[in-house]
Amino acid sequence: MQIDLRNRISSRCWLEIDLNILRSNLLNLRKFLKSEVGIIAVVKSDAYEHGIKEVVETLADLVDIFAVSSLNKAYEIKECGIDKPILFLSNPLGADDLNFIIEKDIIPVINSIEFLDSFQRRAVQAGIKIPVHIKIDTGMSRLGVGWEESNRLIKALLKASHLDVQGCFTHFAHAEDIDFTRLQAERFQHSRTLLKSHGYNFISHAANSSATLRMPSLWYDFVRPGLILYGVYPDSGVKNRIRITQAMSFKTRLIEIKTVRRGSFIGYCCTYKASLDMKIGIIPVGYNQGIPWSSSNRGSVLLRSKRVPILGRISMDQIIVDLREVEEAQIGDEIVITGKQGTEEIRIEELAELSNTIPYEVLCSLGKAKDRVYL
Repeated sequence: MQIDLRNRISSRCWLEIDLNILRSNLLNLRKFLKSEVGIIAVVKSDAYEHGIKEVVETLADLVDIFAVSSLNKAYEIKECGIDKPILFLSNPLGADDLNFIIEKDIIPVINSIEFLDSFQRRAVQAGIKIPVHIKIDTGMSRLGVGWEESNRLIKALLKASHLDVQGCFTHFAHAEDIDFTRLQAERFQHSRTLLKSHGYNFISHAANSSATLRMPSLWYDFVRPGLILYGVYPDSGVKNRIRITQAMSFKTRLIEIKTVRRGSFIGYCCTYKASLDMKIGIIPVGYNQGIPWSSSNRGSVLLRSKRVPILGRISMDQIIVDLREVEEAQIGDEIVITGKQGTEEIRIEELAELSNTIPYEVLCSLGKAKDRVYL
């Protein structure tokens, strides 16, 4: 008889997601907003690596629309039986994507006049009217119809009798720069005014997490939060403007304890030299599991509610830590890479700062640890 041992093998590392924290963050956001402002929850990148199925089931009754960048993830939401509109932010690739959007009642975004024509032709073939949102590129130079092309957009829309313009939006390139954000808002207003002057009636949205916390004047009808839903601040300038708690913890276990002698080198390239006899620990994660390599000799982890320094270079699947302050440490002890342990906490933002990167990248990297535990 063949025995499947996979379920009996200990996880080397895992993500721990607290779903109650997700709800609490969203409820705090709701209190922060004006009562009439709706919420489009951004759940792209597998809900910022928190798991899209669990996240949408947790938040569905508190949000108005879910926004995705992958049709596969739109399908997963539909499979959950969630009866909320789904906004597809990207472009379809070919006829199968177009058919899926129509069959599953996904709301597509018109990112160019060429795609506007594609959706119009497909809607005529199907004999239906497709609800759409128009994206205006006001300074990101990414997806979206250029704001300076607004007149051309109007001409194309007037011929698109099978498209129902339900929304119009833009995306701020640098919400921390108030002047540039205001310039984008002025360009967006130009396009909105022109559309409305031709009889189009739609909802407007623009504010991502940073703009939501910085500029209430740009909330429009809906805001589009992503990062703050998961309890992470996009930058230090908006920290504590709203009370949020990090929902994700990344955990592993201590797999080895040993003593090294004074003068011993630790890790690749001999970047750390022990100045005295010392006890060290080894944990089975590294840059392969999304731990920033730049945390080498700089970062720390939590063990028995204490911060312990990382020694030497981070390897592909191992990190060496200093155990001198945790004499009682034992093999199998839980290690926290990010999250809380006792009164100590290492936040995603701290890891991002150590890496000279953004919290978004850290979340996406840690998502490589696909074992998730939901609280």
